Amino acid sequence: MDGKLIDLSHAISAGMTRYPLQPDVEIEVLGSRLRAHVLHVGSHVGTHIDAPVHAIDGGRRMADLPLERFWGTAVVSSVSRGPGEVITLQDVLDGGPAAEPGEALLLHTGWDEHFADAEAYEDHPWLHQDVADWAVERRLTMVGVDMFSPDQPIDRREDNANFQYPVHRTLLGNDVLITENLTNLGEVGGQRGRFYAFPVLTAFPGGDAGHTRFVWQPLDS
Repeated sequence: MDGKLIDLSHAISAGMTRYPLQPDVEIEVLGSRLRAHVLHVGSHVGTHIDAPVHAIDGGRRMADLPLERFWGTAVVSSVSRGPGEVITLQDVLDGGPAAEPGEALLLHTGWDEHFADAEAYEDHPWLHQDVADWAVERRLTMVGVDMFSPDQPIDRREDNANFQYPVHRTLLGNDVLITENLTNLGEVGGQRGRFYAFPVLTAFPGGDAGHTRFVWQPLDS
């Protein structure tokens, strides 16, 4: 690689694919003499980082997290799985170098290729509980995925009304942040590098997530 920065983020656009519980993205032209727009977008649409309060009552909000949490080293594990299939810890370990304590783990499944097709994108692979437990035991800082969620997709759950989002709760409950809807991870699969992922600072009540420009840089640059 030539040391260039690689953007791992989806652009925010009107009508873009979004999690079923999030509203449609709308963009309104506000001015013409000086170009300006109004964005109506859910906090968990597009590439974003979840703060602990998203799943944990009393957890830290995005504005409570220090800037040091949003950059560092990460490894990318490439895993091939089909719709609704589970990703195990062994899959993760086989797909790239093992993330060390203090690093982030990014999972490349290639599911970002389905992003333009909401129905296909929604039926994504998901993480077995052993991956979340290992990330906590390993003292990782973040787990990132190129799909809607690390948890089981909605239509695959036995009881969606009472679903407890176990992977979210395990990670966020132990201060391991979650990044969702990454893209372009195929360019860096199986590698270790630097990441920079500073979210929009959100001080609104809740502060549960922040839209993020997630950028990768090779270690040798």
